[in-house]
Amino acid sequence: MELEKVTIKRIIGPTPSGAAILLGNEKKTFVVFVGYYEATALLREINHEKPPRPMTHDLLQSIFMGFDIRLKQLIVSSIVDNTFCATLILEQRVTDADDEWVGKRNEVRIDARPSDCLVLAMKNGVDIFVTHEVFDQVQDVSHMTEMEAEAPAGEEKGGPVEIPDYLGEEFDIEEEETETETETETEEEEAEGGDGETEMEDAGEEEDEDEAEGRA
Repeated sequence: MELEKVTIKRIIGPTPSGAAILLGNEKKTFVVFVGYYEATALLREINHEKPPRPMTHDLLQSIFMGFDIRLKQLIVSSIVDNTFCATLILEQRVTDADDEWVGKRNEVRIDARPSDCLVLAMKNGVDIFVTHEVFDQVQDVSHMTEMEAEAPAGEEKGGPVEIPDYLGEEFDIEEEETETETETETEEEEAEGGDGETEMEDAGEEEDEDEAEGRA
């Protein structure tokens, strides 16, 4: 399997809706969209920050250490239904009854989300690789790193993130639907509020008429 080595060029965000991770090398840069919490965890690793309590990725790292498991390699392996898929390659030494290494290793490959894999790769100092199948398919967005070359990974500066063709337009559609629903709800609330005000005014007019009749 031919692989391309890439690095994290820049992180745009995070915002409440997530973040854009720019991965690439001297040939090409592409974008991977991740959730808010995954982006926050990745930024903590980049900035060498430790949370007050162990998070999910810290738990996994502790399990790796407890069972003497080494993260051998991270590969962004494919794109399925407009979603990136990654593979974690883990390695464990085989020991005897005296816990001595017998010269053999167990290796396991696990399908995982790229966002989780990137955090674990940063924790273990492992290189990030992309298959040629993915690398040839992704759209080059190198200009997004050149626009603000001084902005490091994790910088929140920058305008709207472009949605590459290979990811479809579902991000734009979701945002438009959300805005439409919000506007519709607002209009309905205003309409209900208007009806309430009209009913209160009518009730006030009826009270005035009753008082007038009483005085008469």
